[in-house]
Amino acid sequence: MAEIAKIIVSGPFGSGKTTFIKYVSDEQFSGNDVPTTGELAKLKAMTTVGMDFGILHVDDELDVHLFGTPGQSRFAFMWKIMAKGALGTIFLVDGASERALKEAQTMLKTYKEMPDMKLVVGVSKQDLPEAQSLNDIANLLDLGNTPMFAIDAREEKDARFLIMALLQEILAGDEADDLDLVEDSY
Repeated sequence: MAEIAKIIVSGPFGSGKTTFIKYVSDEQFSGNDVPTTGELAKLKAMTTVGMDFGILHVDDELDVHLFGTPGQSRFAFMWKIMAKGALGTIFLVDGASERALKEAQTMLKTYKEMPDMKLVVGVSKQDLPEAQSLNDIANLLDLGNTPMFAIDAREEKDARFLIMALLQEILAGDEADDLDLVEDSY
């Protein structure tokens, strides 16, 4: 039986969480998509209710369970609940959206406050002309030494790269013998 690593995929509304999990997972179970309401409806017609979940079979010894959080701030109470038992967080942000970058500043504080939460940041939509530079985004989000990469959430290779970068961060922070992979602990 393979060990299980629980990883959170988080970020503001419209940052690519559902797409990321869809394209990288060998098995995927998604929340329901419903019409977006309010001001956000101008940005995206449908939004995920609940959470996304996917499984990536890394090899015979490791499965990564990906839990996609809701991106709207009204669901902030769920972020810490979902992060319980997680080894780390992949935080996605739309690099071409001022709204998303502003929301990311607030959201990231939640994850940075969690003890021992390893974090990598994936910046999507860098191909758009209005996208801010990675350097400007790193400064805006006060990332310090947090690894950040430009990604396309629709590209499996980009998503796998981000997962592997997070796993490397986790292993760099812990002795391999002390790595606390979980078996049905969530």
